[in-house]
Amino acid sequence: SKDGQCGKDHGVCPNSECCSKYGWCGSTDEYCGAGCQSEFGTCGNDKTSKAPTDSTNKKPNNSGSFKFYEQCNNNKHWALTFDDGPYKYDEDLLDLLKKYNVKATFFLNGDNVMDIYSTQGKRIVKRMAAEGHIVASHTWSHADLDELNASQIKEEMIKVEEAIVKITGKRPAFMRLPYGSGTSNPTVKKTLQSLGYTAGFQWNVDTMDWDNKGEDLDYVIKKFKAKFGKGIISLNHTFYSGNMNKKTFLNLIEEEIKLMKKNGYTPVTADVCVG
Repeated sequence: SKDGQCGKDHGVCPNSECCSKYGWCGSTDEYCGAGCQSEFGTCGNDKTSKAPTDSTNKKPNNSGSFKFYEQCNNNKHWALTFDDGPYKYDEDLLDLLKKYNVKATFFLNGDNVMDIYSTQGKRIVKRMAAEGHIVASHTWSHADLDELNASQIKEEMIKVEEAIVKITGKRPAFMRLPYGSGTSNPTVKKTLQSLGYTAGFQWNVDTMDWDNKGEDLDYVIKKFKAKFGKGIISLNHTFYSGNMNKKTFLNLIEEEIKLMKKNGYTPVTADVCVG
């Protein structure tokens, strides 16, 4: 094994670790449970099924059921989502979410505003997953998929998938289109489906935080209230271009949480939102 990888092209895991179905060494259920490759490491259950070691070889979604979601199915569910991380204020954000016992969904890039493989980037992403948040894909470089061909789309998606798998041991099940662009493009939809995705996440509340830098709280509250009575997927960002103030950023999220809980909404992750 090298660099924590295992399988046909990488060998056996050291120290009696398990080789996950995606070809990474570890000792948790994600590595030792279903799909664990017993020929390349220890497994918790010798009867688990074998799976490809190539982390890019995701089973195609042949159901034809790929769908873009703009709201949660339950009218009292709220999916708090964040784009463009990891970023330097994410650990403060995770502290805030833990304070209010809120689980969020993070749509991450690999190389946009922070290198996902950097020491801080890996620490943030690991913590997101460990604390029960959903780690999802937002492409490697925040590319507009509507302007790419199928091969380029696959490259953008696979690179960030591999990073998330390597860091968390889990493959992202959900994705969001950068700029929300490409929902009506058949190449985008078909390519995402071929990679195994069944759901893309849009939103029905755009906080415009990237533009107003999180300072226009009245605007945000108005946008949320306009959707009361429906399931809500809200769009926030963990990075704003230009001057970004950590205190203002965190205050906006705290006020959103207070508003939604006060009005009877339950914060949920992406899987629960559309489940």
